[in-house]
Amino acid sequence: MRKSSNYRKAYEEAKKELSRLLSEQGQFEKRLIDVRKAIQALAVLCAGQGIEVDASDEAEALLAHSTLAEEIRAVLQARYPTYLRPHWVKAELQRLGHDLSNYRNPQASIQMVLKRMVDSGDVEERTKEDKKEYRKSPPAWVTYKDMKRIAESEKILAHNAHLPSGKAKQK
Repeated sequence: MRKSSNYRKAYEEAKKELSRLLSEQGQFEKRLIDVRKAIQALAVLCAGQGIEVDASDEAEALLAHSTLAEEIRAVLQARYPTYLRPHWVKAELQRLGHDLSNYRNPQASIQMVLKRMVDSGDVEERTKEDKKEYRKSPPAWVTYKDMKRIAESEKILAHNAHLPSGKAKQK
C-alpha cells in the first residue's frame, strides 16, 4: 500500500510540474516577443540620435528563418487571450522588424494566413463591431475552468474599458 501512495504522490508532483512548465513556456514566448520589439524600438531611437549599435544577430536570425505564418502565430500567442484585428497583427509584425514591402498587399497576406489558421483550428475568429478579430486557440491543456476564468476577465476588461484609468473596479 505504501508503494502505491508514493507513486500517487510522484504522479501528482509531475502533474504540477508539467502545468508550471507549460505556464512558464507561455510567459517565455510572450517575453521573447516583447524583447524583440524593444530591440527594434531601441535600434530606431539609437539611429535617430546618431548612436551606432551592432544589429542583434539573434533577432536577425529569427526574422530570416521564420515564415510569416510562424511570426503571426508567435504574435497571437504573445497576446493570448486578447483578440487582434489583422491591422494590429501587421503593426506587431512591423514592430518586430518585419519588412512587409516584399508583399504586394501585406494586409491581404496576413488575412489569408489568419483564415488558414482558423480553418486548421490553430486560431479562433470572432466578429466584433463588424470587424474580424483573431486569437490563438487555447492550448489543449487549458481546462474548462481556465476558459471560464479567461472569459470572466475579458468581461471585466470590457466593462472597465469605458472608465478613466484608476477608476476600474472588479465585478
